[in-house]
Amino acid sequence: MIPNYIKDWLTIVEQMSNDNTYKLAWGRAVIECVSLDNYDKVDDKIYISFNSIARVMVKYYWNQIFFFNLRQSPYKNKGVVICDDVNILIEMWKEKKQSALPAWYDENEVRELDAKLFDKTINHIARTLHENVSWRFLKVTEGELPVYVYDKKNSQVIINYNDALLIKEGYGIIISKLLNYRWAQLLERFNNLPKISSKVSGISENKLRRNSLTKYKNELLKEYNGKAIDFYTGKELSEDDISVDHVIPWSFMYSDDIWNLVLTSKSHNSSKSNSIPTEDIIEKLKERNERLVDILDGNFHYDLIESINNKYLDKYYLECRI
Repeated sequence: MIPNYIKDWLTIVEQMSNDNTYKLAWGRAVIECVSLDNYDKVDDKIYISFNSIARVMVKYYWNQIFFFNLRQSPYKNKGVVICDDVNILIEMWKEKKQSALPAWYDENEVRELDAKLFDKTINHIARTLHENVSWRFLKVTEGELPVYVYDKKNSQVIINYNDALLIKEGYGIIISKLLNYRWAQLLERFNNLPKISSKVSGISENKLRRNSLTKYKNELLKEYNGKAIDFYTGKELSEDDISVDHVIPWSFMYSDDIWNLVLTSKSHNSSKSNSIPTEDIIEKLKERNERLVDILDGNFHYDLIESINNKYLDKYYLECRI
């Protein structure tokens, strides 16, 4: 039986009235903050700041706008305050990088380019959420469903910890998928583009030109002193049957990262396609990375350390599922 708290979330998503995507992005961001422990816990409640939610929403809009130029509203010059803010960050990125090539959002890297502008943008988005989104999200046909308490004074939302556990234990993924579906439906009204639903969820087959993985293959071979061992089966591969595979699909990540790459057979890599890995595979990859960090040097060594310290695998695995 579905818990009443989750039923309230589902009712909100079902009855939501939108002329832009802000409430959908807000709901998904709240779910993500809970799922990734991005909150403060005091006694039996959790507290999520508007700034934390704003940071997650910037990521959503950055990727959709930068990669696909998706319009989030029917209006060209009004009703898109958050998108305008994100566009300012994107233009700053292009100017500092001297490149218009889309880049997967990384908060640390964006903030490093201009911390003052980044913080100003987050604060402005948080105020917009406070004024126009957070309280409207709770409204349904017959009043309000309090899936969180809107703490206006402290600019945060409050959720009972037991309810948060329901989100963390699996219902959050279901709610996020429903929000993505509604988001894609809405975007189809504003955009004449293919594969809208894939672009909303973050998974698409055709995004950027893929780079050669030869340098990664040479590094991965060092784990077993030059032997090519299939990550999934443990069997030794022949020289002509070595393929470098993205465990979390490249079509979600848009990038090649040593901590997400493994050796496997060509046939397995081909059949795997864009399938999402199991939790067991992710745990196995984490163990592999712990071993590999002591073997590799240079940038690969530091990339592995950064991924482990920041729990990139856990974060991106959750995001590709929701």
